[in-house]
Amino acid sequence: MTPDPKAGACNLLRNCLNVRDKESVLLVLEPTEDLYKFEVGAVIRECLREMDVRVTEVTPPLISDPSDFPDSVADPMRQCDHTVFLSRIGDYVRFVSLPGNGSRATSYTQNAAMLASPYATIDNRLMLELQLKLEDELMRAGEWKIQCPLGTDLTGKFSWPSLSGGEDADLTVALFPVTTFKPVPCDTANGTVALSRWLMPGGAAKLENADMTINGVVLAHIADGCLESFSGCSAEVSKLNRHYDYISESLEINRNRIHSWHAGINPQTRFDLPADDHLDLWSAISFGSPRYLHFHTCGDEPPGEVAWSVFNPSVWIDGTPYWDNGELVWLQRADNKALIESCDGAGALLQRSLAIGIDQGI
Repeated sequence: MTPDPKAGACNLLRNCLNVRDKESVLLVLEPTEDLYKFEVGAVIRECLREMDVRVTEVTPPLISDPSDFPDSVADPMRQCDHTVFLSRIGDYVRFVSLPGNGSRATSYTQNAAMLASPYATIDNRLMLELQLKLEDELMRAGEWKIQCPLGTDLTGKFSWPSLSGGEDADLTVALFPVTTFKPVPCDTANGTVALSRWLMPGGAAKLENADMTINGVVLAHIADGCLESFSGCSAEVSKLNRHYDYISESLEINRNRIHSWHAGINPQTRFDLPADDHLDLWSAISFGSPRYLHFHTCGDEPPGEVAWSVFNPSVWIDGTPYWDNGELVWLQRADNKALIESCDGAGALLQRSLAIGIDQGI
């Protein structure tokens, strides 16, 4: 059977946003095909026409700060039942309060092939059930530990603000497909994180030169959720320190805060181009892969201004392995496996894509 991108589009509309016939949907688009191919919007429009849904479209310019959320998007959001972001704006504002009472989702499907693949066609209701099941276990757990082949060795205790009357850094925009969970606070983190390849902005780049390349591996040393120092090649260490000084001083934010981490939970996430040559495209989808774990750093508000990348992570929750060298082995647990096998077409979750633009062995 030929893969059909409409299957992914209908999964987004029906099973993620819960769109029903005769309702209204706002499509927020980008003016160019730099990230989203126009074919993605075309497929979604076709599905909406078949549902007899009233569609409003806007194409605002990209923003660099969530506070710049445009009125051209905010006003129709207040009037529509649902909002679909085929725009990085949806990603940039995923941690802030948004106007209107309707459902809203950011789609991380960059082209029609992604819409037609298991990445987007596995029933979103199952994916959400698995996400919430995982989050529930993390909320009740005591300790976490992260390691990676390059030398990451970091431990911490679960210190959810909601357990003491605060608010967790939860998402205000649904992610489609389901790719990760609410970020785990790093207030109690101690140990090292191995940094390689690059540093990237945590969200929209607020400054020029907001990313940088890393030659080799540099270790970041963390104590009680704060960056203490970097070690490794002296030239690379100096480069990282200059970068952190530049970002934190320019934006007047907490330089050494290590805010939180989360990892990918969609084993069918794939990226078939070399990540180094297509970093903007890669960074917009890679976080869904269990082969990738990232940290939000530099700043007290999520997602921070500097993101750290950890490849092929192993993660233990209260001593039990949940990720093993980039594989979400939690999905293979008997209860989760039975849940997956009870859903038609979901078996691909028990396999994994190794193609995420990064060599398997890093």
